[in-house]
Amino acid sequence: MKAIFQIIANGDDITKVIQDRVLRIRTVDRPGLEADECEIELDDRDGRIEFPPKGATLQLSLGWEDSGLAFLGEYAVDEVALKGPPTSVIIRGKPANMRATSKTHRYGSWENAKLADIVGDIARRNRWTPACAIDVFVPRADQFGESDLHFVTRLSRQYGATATVKAGKLIVTGRGAGRSVSGRQLPSITLTPDMLIDYEITFPDRASFVAVRARVHDVKTGKKIDLVIPNPDAPKGAAAVHTERHAFASPEAAKAAASARLQKLNHHTAKSTMLMQGRADFSAEKSVTLKGFKKEADGDFLIESVSHEYAGRSWETRVELNAGNKGKAKVGHGKKPAKKISLVVPAPSH
Repeated sequence: MKAIFQIIANGDDITKVIQDRVLRIRTVDRPGLEADECEIELDDRDGRIEFPPKGATLQLSLGWEDSGLAFLGEYAVDEVALKGPPTSVIIRGKPANMRATSKTHRYGSWENAKLADIVGDIARRNRWTPACAIDVFVPRADQFGESDLHFVTRLSRQYGATATVKAGKLIVTGRGAGRSVSGRQLPSITLTPDMLIDYEITFPDRASFVAVRARVHDVKTGKKIDLVIPNPDAPKGAAAVHTERHAFASPEAAKAAASARLQKLNHHTAKSTMLMQGRADFSAEKSVTLKGFKKEADGDFLIESVSHEYAGRSWETRVELNAGNKGKAKVGHGKKPAKKISLVVPAPSH
């Protein structure tokens, strides 16, 4: 199979013009604002490549000759590099719908508001459409000399969510929730070893935490009260407790932050890299079910990032996975160590 691509620059299809000059196309999809990126490297063997203007939009699609193209994203040129020898021009872009106003440092406060209302305020002043799937009450939120991008990212993380901008929408959804903004259950993608070119799955024991401790400032007494959120998915015998560094103004805020931190810690209890022939159905925050690897490794994971690379009429997709909100800390635990350990299971006798 031969891979194909399409590049539309400021509304014009330039695919045929640069067909024999494209050395590499790479895109990365990650959760969060300004996290996505693209890179196009062009052969400038005769010096005829012109630098594109900053802010020019690039719509990228990849696919296969027998199945057609799949749209990967729209990016705005924000950096150009010259490389050599031999000489090539590298064009780099970030998501095209990030507005300059969203990077301006601002000041503001919200009290006793829903997260959806705060997201709506941020979206409207940047001319985005708000879409918030997190129904939580925020006692207080302060934007103190932060850009809207930084503020809404930080606030979303505090409540176990991620914020991104897609197609003119400011979208805030729960990490690993497996649901769209409308609440629809997103389908999980199943991967088996025969679908992959290469893979590695790692289960570090150092990432296991039994609980998260957050401190609440008691207005009446002026003292700080500890609030502990246990991890039901920690292995037996785990003792490490993560303590949040900053005190929170209310028990609700402390609980939300501790729960979000617990999910993030659980994500680190396993990680995986999967390399395969190019596929466009993967995206950050989707669930992946591993099947047919090993009983300890099979199960649900969460997509951390997806990168696509086109080169030499070939297209490969690399998917980075984490352990999901419940984590994989129990892998390798639960049994008493035997006096004698044999890593190889004896073959069945006939």
